[in-house]
Amino acid sequence: MNPLHRSCSFLPRAFCLALLFPFIAACAGDPPALASPASVSFEARPALRLDIASVTMDSRFNSSGREPYVEHLHKVTPSTIARSWADARLVASGNRGTAVLTVLDGTVTQERLEKKGGLTGLFGDQLDTRLKARLKARLVVERPTPDGGSGAWSADVDVTAERTVLESASLNERDAAYAALMQALAARFDAELTAEVQRSMAPVLR
Repeated sequence: MNPLHRSCSFLPRAFCLALLFPFIAACAGDPPALASPASVSFEARPALRLDIASVTMDSRFNSSGREPYVEHLHKVTPSTIARSWADARLVASGNRGTAVLTVLDGTVTQERLEKKGGLTGLFGDQLDTRLKARLKARLVVERPTPDGGSGAWSADVDVTAERTVLESASLNERDAAYAALMQALAARFDAELTAEVQRSMAPVLR
């Protein structure tokens, strides 16, 4: 007889089931992947049409590739969100001038959280990881003026998002938490930069 089953004969049935459950769960394997987007898209959002000739991307941000930073481990990052936003939402509809979207910060950090002690720590499903993302960028538009001079307009945005993960989370659930983090960051970036463009770039908006 299995030693665990033999010892359970002297214990309440509910307690035995509690002991056996981790072994049953381990045999079941990882749950199927949760529905999480492979990328972030702004295609459904209306275009911001600018009276310029071209739109380009620039980056002053380089991932360190070291803990606690984890953005380099993922396909979707704050930097790729900024590029997707520029590709989908900025439309050059003129014949002079440029727009440059520069990424200044695109980090994602992973922080291990301190566990509680006592019965709460022993039996509770605690939070063990906090993910934090930041996307800081500047959009600059430059265009010649009719009098032979030049005009410049800028819009700055600095947004963050955060998610926490339970210690019991599977790899699929942790991936889904990262995907949700990127979706939240993208929504804030889109909302705030759109508002800034509409506020500060009215002379070059069509």
